Amino acid sequence: MSQFGMQMPGGRGRRSASINVYTGLLFCAVVALAVGCGFMWVAASKVSPAAGNPFEIQPKPVKLQPKR
Repeated sequence: MSQFGMQMPGGRGRRSASINVYTGLLFCAVVALAVGCGFMWVAASKVSPAAGNPFEIQPKPVKLQPKR
C-alpha cells in the first residue's frame, strides 16, 4: 500500500525527544561559562578598591583644581 501513498494506521511509532551529543555539549559549555564567570567575579572582587564590589574596578576620578 505504500506505493499508493497510503499508510496503515499505527504502522509507525512516535519517537520521543531524547538527549543527544549536542545537548550534552551544550550543557558542558553552559557549566564551563558559569564556572568562568564565578572565577572572574572572585578575581575582580579581590582587586576592587570599593570593598569587594567587582563592578568598580577603577577608583573614582579626583577632580583637579586649577592653579591661580
